[in-house]
Amino acid sequence: MEKRTDKIRIKDIARKTGVSIGTVDRVLHNREGVSARTRVKVEAALKEMGYRPNPFAAALASKRHYTVAALLPKAGGYDYWIGVLQGVDLAAKEYVHLNIDVEQILFDQYDSVDFEASAEKLLALNVDAVLLAPIFKDPSIYLASRLDKRKIPYVFIDSDIEEANALSYFGMDSLQSGYLAAKLLLADIRPQKDIAIFKINRHGIVGSNQSDLRYQGFLKYVQENLPDRRLRLVMLHPSDDRLNLQTIRDFFIQYPHVKEGITFNSRVFRIAYYLEELQRHNFRLLGYELLLPNIKALKEGKIKYLLSQRPEVQGYRGMKALCDYKVFKKEGIRRNFMPIDILTAENIDYYTDFQLKITL
Repeated sequence: MEKRTDKIRIKDIARKTGVSIGTVDRVLHNREGVSARTRVKVEAALKEMGYRPNPFAAALASKRHYTVAALLPKAGGYDYWIGVLQGVDLAAKEYVHLNIDVEQILFDQYDSVDFEASAEKLLALNVDAVLLAPIFKDPSIYLASRLDKRKIPYVFIDSDIEEANALSYFGMDSLQSGYLAAKLLLADIRPQKDIAIFKINRHGIVGSNQSDLRYQGFLKYVQENLPDRRLRLVMLHPSDDRLNLQTIRDFFIQYPHVKEGITFNSRVFRIAYYLEELQRHNFRLLGYELLLPNIKALKEGKIKYLLSQRPEVQGYRGMKALCDYKVFKKEGIRRNFMPIDILTAENIDYYTDFQLKITL
């Protein structure tokens, strides 16, 4: 029978070698104060007995406290980021017994100036690691460079920046998701000459890193397969429904023939109801994320497709990766792509019922 080695303790090694427990501990942690002869004897016993340290016990014994900051967008109402924050909270609860505190620093996802102010707040804290949603590319690169100088590890979620030295990324392959979105929306029909791209104006910097990558993937498909088609941008306000309705009304006055469109953010349900208000029936609309109003509009036929990327899993795995790195020195994979889930009115109920049964 194979001998179990997971129950061998430091005091067993000490008894076999005739040294103190403290001496074995110093050898295990490569500390000074041990003669070369004793070190060789203890290391030989460790190998012979197959000693394997318990990382959880070591972490508890160290009594080291860590603070992990989560720099994420504020979430309210029906918002994609609620799921991300739920995942972060779940991971935080799992690691709280290992003396890890999670500090949430939230910013306005439509305001790059607020992001920069929140980044300064983060840097003023004495944190050990950072979970970061790099919505605004250039400010995020600048923040990442400052974290690099301080040797503070960080993980990206939702969108990636290859130029930065993040430990890991958890989220969609944004470029590929945009390419897939174009294929779903346009491959099985002969689209009109013009295709509507609904984008949200952001204060300070127009567009987000995630949305821009998705747009680039969408554009790539069109250039490769429908080069004579034109993408027409419809710029919307993040919260002014009256203004947005008028903007879309004006767009259709200029381009009455358009029957296909996409938005690269999670609030596609708002566009669906603008189109309903304007009686633009049989419009093929595609958007992202599994929000309740998005599901409702999908079932009602106002949205043709939804693409989802499991935000709870992103938040959970991103936070877990940071905790594992800080506590157990465990380095993970650099890019961790979430599945790109394609949802329709026909499969949405099966998907949501199944999701409720899945644990992170």
